[in-house]
Amino acid sequence: MKVRTVLLASLLLVACPLPGVGQVPVSGPEPGSSQEPVRLTLDDAVARALAQNPGYRQTLREMELSALDRRELWLSVLPQPQVDLLTTSMAWNRQRVAEGFFGEVTEREDPGTIHTSRTQQRLGLFVTVDLAEFFQFRGLEEMALIREAGATAQGRELHAQVATAFLDVQERAQALELEEELLQVARENRDLARRLYALARRDRIDLVSMELEVAEQEDALERSRTELESARLSLQTLMGDPELGEFQVEPEPLRAMDAETLDEESLVRSGREASPRIRQAEAQRRAAAGTLSRNRARWLPTLTLSAGTTRQGFVQGGDAFFDLRPDAGWDRAFSLSIRLPDVGLYFNRRTEQRRGEVDLRNRDDALREVRAEVEREIRTLVRELRGAARTLRTQERRTALAEEQVELAREAYRLGRLSYLELREAQGRAAESRRQALAARYSVERGRRELEALLDAPLLVGPVDDGR
Repeated sequence: MKVRTVLLASLLLVACPLPGVGQVPVSGPEPGSSQEPVRLTLDDAVARALAQNPGYRQTLREMELSALDRRELWLSVLPQPQVDLLTTSMAWNRQRVAEGFFGEVTEREDPGTIHTSRTQQRLGLFVTVDLAEFFQFRGLEEMALIREAGATAQGRELHAQVATAFLDVQERAQALELEEELLQVARENRDLARRLYALARRDRIDLVSMELEVAEQEDALERSRTELESARLSLQTLMGDPELGEFQVEPEPLRAMDAETLDEESLVRSGREASPRIRQAEAQRRAAAGTLSRNRARWLPTLTLSAGTTRQGFVQGGDAFFDLRPDAGWDRAFSLSIRLPDVGLYFNRRTEQRRGEVDLRNRDDALREVRAEVEREIRTLVRELRGAARTLRTQERRTALAEEQVELAREAYRLGRLSYLELREAQGRAAESRRQALAARYSVERGRRELEALLDAPLLVGPVDDGR
């Protein structure tokens, strides 16, 4: 017996060595290390998305092209200096034939070689003024405004998407807490059924049904946890930050508001003035009108001015080869040429002008369509927000009554005056009411944020709601 005890103790020591003996201790993550989940607020998430989202970064880079296009156009308009410090050459020409008085070619009796050299120095300034190019500056400004308006609209849209995804994560986290609480209630009911069954006051079927309810609630908890992870993944994809690891959201307070007091007509007027989408459509319309004007300006003439001075030496023999100071003086010249557009391109340019007129009319219709869409979306969101607010008030009242009903039903079941099916029905109504109240509360918040994104301005809100 003692031998077996000693052997058993030896095996336990080998299988479970004492701490610090024969092994390296594994330390957990230090406080504040990168392994701890990052606590993200809504402002942090929006800032990361505006800085790291790939699509938005590409749009911002396209805005840099405006400055490059403007610089390239200025380089084509500015005078172009030309300096030839030294151009020198040497040539040998052997004359074997000669030309007579009447143009006949005869063979020379004494063929000879003519040796010449040349040196030239030149300083000039050339300016080509295409009057139509000056209208291109306005076109570049219009294109820059289009890019800026597009970036603003995309930034607002990204901000709204991040806010929606952030609220989804926050809602799913609170839904997970709710499911955990419901699971705890189901386990308490099961324990109650066990005690009543032990006292022979309930049948076995109640105990089995309670166990089944606990299992079903555990499945609901796992589904809620999966939905939370999916919402976190969507938010992380929108932020596009490759260095962001595990994170948790800092709950954003839900602001209560009285949707019935919203002035629909005033909101529509504000949306027409401040909507980024309308500003983008207006910029595109102005660009189309500018393109039409520039097509008409193509019939303006092109002016070419040149001024320069030249000094050269040309002598027989090789004395002028690489001569840095020729004896000849400086010759000066100035020229001006006016070139009219090619008349043969009239029909082609006339076709382009008509295309521009069609594009301008299309932009007018597109602007009207965007204004109508923004107005429709604002009116729809206002009405949906009012409906969501009414639904929230109804759900909160239903939840309070359902919770009170559950407490009464649970006490009646404990006293034996209520069956298990009636208790479960009351608990199911209370759980569903709490889920619907949570969804209604976040539905109001999403509607408010979508409306603010369209208006590009915050709405007046009431006291802060903790969202629970």
